Amino acid sequence: MSNEVEIYVAGLAEPERSVIAAIYSSARSVVPAAVEGVSYGMPALLYKGKGLIAVMSTKNHIGVYPFANLAELEPTVVGVGLETTKGSIHLRPGQDLPSDLLERMLLRRVAWIDGA
Repeated sequence: MSNEVEIYVAGLAEPERSVIAAIYSSARSVVPAAVEGVSYGMPALLYKGKGLIAVMSTKNHIGVYPFANLAELEPTVVGVGLETTKGSIHLRPGQDLPSDLLERMLLRRVAWIDGA
């Protein structure tokens, strides 16, 4: 059994460890079929062998990577006040990823993978 996410999270310092662990825990609740693995060199949750979500600590933020173009995956992400790029969400210290946003992104990603 693969445990890349578990190992990665265990090696983080607080508060990043708790924030990232909570996002992965929520993702597992939304998509129970997700398994740990690696996608694009990042520890990630995979669904049917494809990247579902990766969450990584960087120098300036926590990056959330849903392995899709955010504008197509979740157009409302712009309206929630989080910094984004084409394929990632940046959580600054003290920011949380809204659970409804995470759920919508994950369910849409699963639907895309299922439809491929």
